[in-house]
Amino acid sequence: MVFESLVSDLLNRFIGDYVENLDKSQLKIGIWGGNVVLENLRVKENALSEFDVPFKVKAGQIGKLTLKIPWKNLYGDAVVATLDGLYLLVVPGATIKYDAAKEERYQQEAKQKELQRIEEALQSAARRASQTGDLLFGLESVVYKEQLDVPKGRKNPKKHKKVLKKLKRHEHKADKPQEDKKDTFMEKLATQVIKNLQVKISSIHLRYEDDLSDPQRPLSMGVTLSELSLQTTDENWKLCILNEAAKIIYKLGRLESLCTYWNVNSPMYYRSSWQDIVDQLRSEISSKDQQLPHYQDIFKPIFASAKICINPNAEAELKSPKVKLQLEVQNIGIEMTKPQYLSMVEVLESFDLMAKSAPYRKFRPDVPVSKNVKVWWRYAFNSIMEVHIRRLSHMWSWSKIQQHRESLKVYKAAYKSKLLSQNKPGPDTEKQIQDLEKTLDVFNITLARQQAQMEVIRSGQKLAGKKAGGQKQGGGFFSGWFGRKAKKEEQEVEEDKESETSGLDQLMTAEEKEKLYTAIGYSGSSHNLALPKQYVGAIITFQLLRTSVTIREQRDVPEILNIQMVNLSTRISQRPGAQAVRVEAALEHWYVTGLQQRGAVPSLIASVGNSSSSLLTVVFELNPEESSGDQLLKIHSQPVEIIYDAVTVNSMVEFFKTGKGVDLEVLTSATLSKLEEIKEKTAAGLSHVIETRKVLDLKIDLKPSYLIVPKSGFYSSESDLLIVDFGSFQLYSVDQSSRSSSSPSSLEEIMDRAYERYDVGLRKVQLLYSKSGEAWKTARLQSSSAQHILQPMDLTLHLAKCMVEKDVRMPRFKVSGELPLMHVRISDQKIQNVMELVESIPLPTAGSAPSTTTEKVLPLATMRPLTQSLGPAFLDAFETDSEEDGGEKLTDLQRSAEEELINVHFKFELREVLLELTRQEDQEKTVLSFNVSQLGAEGKLRSFDQSVAAYLRRVAVDYCDVPGGSGPLHLINSSQQQDSNLLKVEFIKADPNGPSFQTMFSNTEQTLKVEVSSLDFLLHTKALLATISYLNSTVPPRLSTTRDQDAEKQVQKTQQSWTESKGSKDGSGIFRFRLFAMLGCFHVEVCDDCCSIADIRVQGVDASVFMQAKETEVFARLRDIMVTDANPKTVHRKAVSIVGEEVFSFKLSLFPGATQGDGYRDMSKVDGKVTLSLGCIQIIYLHKFFMSLLVSSHSNTHTHTQGRKSHFIIGGDHKQGHFLRTILGGSAKLQ
Repeated sequence: MVFESLVSDLLNRFIGDYVENLDKSQLKIGIWGGNVVLENLRVKENALSEFDVPFKVKAGQIGKLTLKIPWKNLYGDAVVATLDGLYLLVVPGATIKYDAAKEERYQQEAKQKELQRIEEALQSAARRASQTGDLLFGLESVVYKEQLDVPKGRKNPKKHKKVLKKLKRHEHKADKPQEDKKDTFMEKLATQVIKNLQVKISSIHLRYEDDLSDPQRPLSMGVTLSELSLQTTDENWKLCILNEAAKIIYKLGRLESLCTYWNVNSPMYYRSSWQDIVDQLRSEISSKDQQLPHYQDIFKPIFASAKICINPNAEAELKSPKVKLQLEVQNIGIEMTKPQYLSMVEVLESFDLMAKSAPYRKFRPDVPVSKNVKVWWRYAFNSIMEVHIRRLSHMWSWSKIQQHRESLKVYKAAYKSKLLSQNKPGPDTEKQIQDLEKTLDVFNITLARQQAQMEVIRSGQKLAGKKAGGQKQGGGFFSGWFGRKAKKEEQEVEEDKESETSGLDQLMTAEEKEKLYTAIGYSGSSHNLALPKQYVGAIITFQLLRTSVTIREQRDVPEILNIQMVNLSTRISQRPGAQAVRVEAALEHWYVTGLQQRGAVPSLIASVGNSSSSLLTVVFELNPEESSGDQLLKIHSQPVEIIYDAVTVNSMVEFFKTGKGVDLEVLTSATLSKLEEIKEKTAAGLSHVIETRKVLDLKIDLKPSYLIVPKSGFYSSESDLLIVDFGSFQLYSVDQSSRSSSSPSSLEEIMDRAYERYDVGLRKVQLLYSKSGEAWKTARLQSSSAQHILQPMDLTLHLAKCMVEKDVRMPRFKVSGELPLMHVRISDQKIQNVMELVESIPLPTAGSAPSTTTEKVLPLATMRPLTQSLGPAFLDAFETDSEEDGGEKLTDLQRSAEEELINVHFKFELREVLLELTRQEDQEKTVLSFNVSQLGAEGKLRSFDQSVAAYLRRVAVDYCDVPGGSGPLHLINSSQQQDSNLLKVEFIKADPNGPSFQTMFSNTEQTLKVEVSSLDFLLHTKALLATISYLNSTVPPRLSTTRDQDAEKQVQKTQQSWTESKGSKDGSGIFRFRLFAMLGCFHVEVCDDCCSIADIRVQGVDASVFMQAKETEVFARLRDIMVTDANPKTVHRKAVSIVGEEVFSFKLSLFPGATQGDGYRDMSKVDGKVTLSLGCIQIIYLHKFFMSLLVSSHSNTHTHTQGRKSHFIIGGDHKQGHFLRTILGGSAKLQ
């Protein structure tokens, strides 16, 4: 019978490759008898080779594998499969002594597995493409299926027409809409197999040991499983044997004691004998009755149950789902200690070193380094010479190339004869193919096979049936059921109906086939089922009652961090009629606690929302009912309270410190490939969504969560608090149909609709400071209160993603946003309290600097294969000029295309910023008010340049503490003209490698343009004195001192960076930086309470800076300055005025390095050149006016020196001497 052969092939395929002592003939006899019992099967040492890991199996055994198949009553009795005992000990490959013959055999086995995998993949692709009508894979299907019998050199038009008609018929099928779902033979057979199948797996122990990473602390990690079973039950979930009359199938699955451990300072079992290792692994399996206290579990034992309900006739009744699965997990506990974490870091480093040392394993000596230094030096020499130097020189020698070409030709001819042979190839041909496959690699073997197959197709010779691994041509046993076609085209309908069972006619008798149909409830005339779109065919529910993650220093000490997630549930439902899938996930509660201190365990994160709803709810659906989009994503969350606990945070920082500098390459090498793979898949998925124009209906609503920062870093009811409210977050997709119901009439409208748009809203972001005993929870819900520092503010963003990838007129991303008002109100007392609160929090101690220097870790872009280190003359022989020219042209085209594309276009505006500094008395009284109106920026980011234009409409600083209740004094004010900006800033940064760097950007890397229109200052005597006194009393002296030190360090770093950049670049004609600054008008009015004293006006200030590698040019010019006496009775009102066109013109040119070397003798070269032009200034000395200015200036300076004693230094360095020093009451001195 056919099923016996199928089971025998499957067992031989999936077990025979991994065990050593499997008797395939006895296995086949056992299967035909109905009972298969395999005991004590030894696992091969290279069983893990196909996973490409540097590990070997030291000892492995399959205890007992039982397969009970009731062939006499296959359709009524149960099929029972039992696996009792799987024990595996894995060690690093370097632990096992190298055996050349064994390694060669393992490599050949791995090569044959890879070749078989490639052949099966090609066959699968051929079958898949033959159904969709793909011409390329249709040719592959000709290779594996079509039997052509045409003499060499002649064409058979009938056969060719038949093949083309077949391809066209497949194309026609591919273009048809999907037909109604049919209850197929395979579904009926699968249902019957599940109905009578019972599986039980028990006693699994997989262990990995490593004493190479850290010999002082050997580690062992592994997985143990007590039992996993799937059994048949009745509707009450009681075990039973299901009779043939039962219409609904009930299955109960149980998982018992699945756990993972990571033992540090663990005993090593691999040094024992094979039998002792197996016995030790068998005895150390965690279960309900046996706990292993000496094991350090990372995942605590997991117990789960699954209930499966299958109704084969549900789609006809439409009353219940066809499949319903309920999976429930009681508890998942994860625990990690500091030694385990350090061991994991060392294992990552060890894996990286194992992968690097794998090619040199056969040269590695089996002696210690001490007293055998000469042997280890010989090992290093032989490893480099044999693996890199000699292998490459031999590979690129002409004799090796000629030999390789001859081997490929011989292999292709032998494989071609194998394809054309009707019977089994001769032993000479088989031996020749096997010998050549030992020397050729997988790529060349696959290439030669493909060439041989294409030559057979072109020649038109008869192709023999291809067999791979005992399977039928076409890739498997079941492929014959779907592979045969009728000879006549007019029999297509009958051919579709008979395609499922044509293979059974040859493999089974009519009586056996009829019995099979009756047992599984299949009829050849099964009708098509048109399922309603609302019908739910499958439901899968998953419920995790509790999850805990614990981090602690040692096993028996209190935990540093404990994360608790309560009641995580997931529901997946499928509607086959609409091809829809819906996934719903919900998390009820989330709690995080910290390190115990002061007799209490602090709460770090807790759910504070409505208890009637879940903390987090996520819904994703394909082809949703409730939305017009193709995909629906909903995310909703309740508020979360986050409390900063300094001791816990500092302990976590200390926990993840390794105590040594960890190489970045070590930490990233293990995950870099996976991250890149995820990134590529994500990018591919996004590109697919864009290309297919899938509409995503996105709805994200996150309720406002908040962060509490207590004084001294520990939260209690008596602590002063700083509350940061993150506000509510909403992200919604914009329905394009609602934007414009009519068809677009212009190109601009079409381009505007070619964007996927999303609206982002952030509401009620606020900052509060609360003293002990104040009701901050009530104040947080109010729009304004005495505890508010940052008043509630709203932010709106509009995001747009272009559906067209490459269009110079359309930016790929567009971001625009606005912030209506940012209002900060804070008193002098609050500033001091906040500063004290921040300083009272203990911060983590700074760790030691990593031992790995930046020079050790090379960037990926600078890493090159070893073959590139060969001589250029050697590599030039394999390159052509046409390839180089074509590559350069292609690169230039790509650069020009990339430069024109706009990656991001952003625009943001902050309408108003209001900062109020108040004085804390009985009530807060405003002293200073700082107001900024319409601050915005707009920019574009392209491949080779970025440009940003910013503007500021108005700035005002008002002194509000005016006695007598009169209006505020405008200390700083800007022009009130309409459509005029106070400040305009334009910044452009260009890449020197860009194609338009010389033309569009004039060889300039960075350009900055600053334009200030008009600014008015009011120097009111009492207002300035009161403002300076308020600021001195508000800002703590420690903060001011720290700020001055940081500013000095920043200046030193900036100067050092400029110096380094000057020496690093030597591009002639390239400007590193250009600055253009212009000030329109600068007006200062000096007054007191009685009257105005003076009016100072400065106009026409121009400045520019040009910086090149060998020259720096600074230019400054002042056009006009005027000082006017405000006394109306004076005769000479203009105390200071200009006679001529400008006050001064200054130009400084610096030539760094011009006089160094040979330039020192050239007297025409200088280090710097200064040009100064002074105009005529008319000064009229009025004693009364001059004295009034001095009195005002003296009072201001006197008050300032009382608050902070200091002197002013202009230019120079404090240690090396002053360029100019001005001290009140002293004199100016030039040194």
